[in-house]
Amino acid sequence: MAVPALVIALAQMGDSLIYAVLPLYADAFGVSLFVVGILLSLNRWVRLLANSIVAHFTHRIGVRPMMITAAATATLSTLAYAVATHEIILMGGRVLWGISFAALNLAVLSYAVSDRANAGKRVAVNRTALGVFQVMSLAGGTALVAFVGPRDVFLIIAGFGLLGMLLSLRLPPLDIDDGKATGFTLPKPGRLDLWGFALGLVVDGIFIVTLALLLKDTKLPVPPVVTTGLLLATRWGMEVVTAPVGGVLADRFGARPLALLSGVALIGGLVLIAVGHEFAGSILVVTTRGLFNTLVPVMVAERAKSGLLASQATYSTWRDLGAAVGPVVAGVVFAAVPQAPLYGTCAALLVLGLWWCVARSR
Repeated sequence: MAVPALVIALAQMGDSLIYAVLPLYADAFGVSLFVVGILLSLNRWVRLLANSIVAHFTHRIGVRPMMITAAATATLSTLAYAVATHEIILMGGRVLWGISFAALNLAVLSYAVSDRANAGKRVAVNRTALGVFQVMSLAGGTALVAFVGPRDVFLIIAGFGLLGMLLSLRLPPLDIDDGKATGFTLPKPGRLDLWGFALGLVVDGIFIVTLALLLKDTKLPVPPVVTTGLLLATRWGMEVVTAPVGGVLADRFGARPLALLSGVALIGGLVLIAVGHEFAGSILVVTTRGLFNTLVPVMVAERAKSGLLASQATYSTWRDLGAAVGPVVAGVVFAAVPQAPLYGTCAALLVLGLWWCVARSR
């Protein structure tokens, strides 16, 4: 399992870094904040639509060839951030990454569950590898921006993608059960699915896109882009650290009480940002968001009325939809709406969501 995990982790480094760099250096890429929002959401929209198509072609050509191809196209998407001379090329890179990630994600999960007895351990290895390499990309990549610039740093990151492509050649062949691919449908949401949409909209969308801009004028010992990278790296680090701990606590005390406490802390972080304490608020938001990635799937499993996989897929779809809408909203409203009412509204939305979707058991 180590090779598939490393391939997707190396391939995703460029995507992780673009969230820290692009909002703060939009002028260097020749785009407006509105276009930044579109660029950072485009891959999510593509993923929602591409999953079934990717599954169809994976059935036809096999998991290994698909993962090799996706590793190559992911590297090309990272190169596009460095060499693009027009926003259309950047959009093409984001579309290419959305398709690449859909293929990589399906392939790495296929390798994980091919050994059903150790599927859980293999998925954990995958999440750990992702976390470690995204921390490297965000912390190291943003530090390199000061030396090589916001565009050329992606040439370096593309080198890691090339390494992932070479590693993919070492993957063993793998066949998956044939099945008929279905088109994209938006499943009817339950309460937790709506909470996932709210998290995606506010945290994975509006907050992530505006984080660098929030910290631009904050007096800190390191440049804003490095601070942004470190904060985003903290989220990935929290997933690595809290996944085993949160899982044990959720099994012992139940996921809902922990989710409620985490939700209150997350809302507190948004309130701190609204009243002008951007750095402290951002730390609260990124740490609690990382914990939710462990807790919510457990809650989905506890409340599942139908098949477990179908319930998890529905939650993921609505979370991704929120994360697709959020950057567009941020690009439209951040320049026009002051920080206090924007983040105050986000906090109020999550208060309502926490009560309606999480606190209520029925």
